[in-house]
Amino acid sequence: MIWFVLFVAVVLVVLTTAAVLGRVDGSLGDAATSLSHEPLPDTPLTPDDIEQLHFDTAMRGYRMSQVDDVIDRLRREISDLDEALSRVCSPSVTTPATVSQAGPASENH
Repeated sequence: MIWFVLFVAVVLVVLTTAAVLGRVDGSLGDAATSLSHEPLPDTPLTPDDIEQLHFDTAMRGYRMSQVDDVIDRLRREISDLDEALSRVCSPSVTTPATVSQAGPASENH
């Protein structure tokens, strides 16, 4: 009788564990491996790079280290683009061509 109760207890523990892990009804897919995430390329990003980006899921969502790496990379690239844009859009220092064109006209007045 004790063996039967022990057997039933073990079966109940196994079924409960399987149900919690989603293995009984198949509601949860297989766990993602830690190697499926491919980091962003070292070259400048394109819209396709962002669209193809995939993070592994962990116990409570995405792997934070992968998301943090991508956010840091995007922050750096946006900062670089902002600096380049500010250099292009900022009023530039008078260039020699501008000085030579403005020089004779200012002397005539």
